[in-house]
Amino acid sequence: MTSIKNEIIGTWELLSYIEVPINGIDSSFPFGKTPKGLLLYSPDGYMSVQISASDDLKYRSDDRMHPSEEESQQRMRGYLAFSGRYTVDNRRAHVVYDIESSFFPNWEGIRQVRKLDFDGDILFQKSLDPIRSDGRMVHAHMTWKRTGKEVDMSEYEEDSLVNTWG
Repeated sequence: MTSIKNEIIGTWELLSYIEVPINGIDSSFPFGKTPKGLLLYSPDGYMSVQISASDDLKYRSDDRMHPSEEESQQRMRGYLAFSGRYTVDNRRAHVVYDIESSFFPNWEGIRQVRKLDFDGDILFQKSLDPIRSDGRMVHAHMTWKRTGKEVDMSEYEEDSLVNTWG
């Protein structure tokens, strides 16, 4: 049996990020339908993820410390990043994140678990414990492709990205 850790080590590019409310209301795309993001797993047990909205927001100022209040709010809502140690549970097909640093400070020092599934060079992840997002409790569904690999996403319909888990 191949270790999941061996399968995930490397760099993954985000293809989709969908939030599905636990109460069954329609899913949403908080980073747009074409988000940007990278997920890195190192062999020594550290990970880092950054996800940003697909909008082309540019600050009016060239000084990163002086965006307008509106620009700051928009960027905050359209950005997610955290890093820390990770471990793998091969039996359950889970990856466990012990978050050390996060753009959302409330996640620092907590543990998050993702269910994993693979289809070739595609990695599907689902948050096991619901997270609060825009006032709702949701499960996050992420689809990643291994960098440097070409993937035909036409075979994956939007609903199948959420319903991978049954």
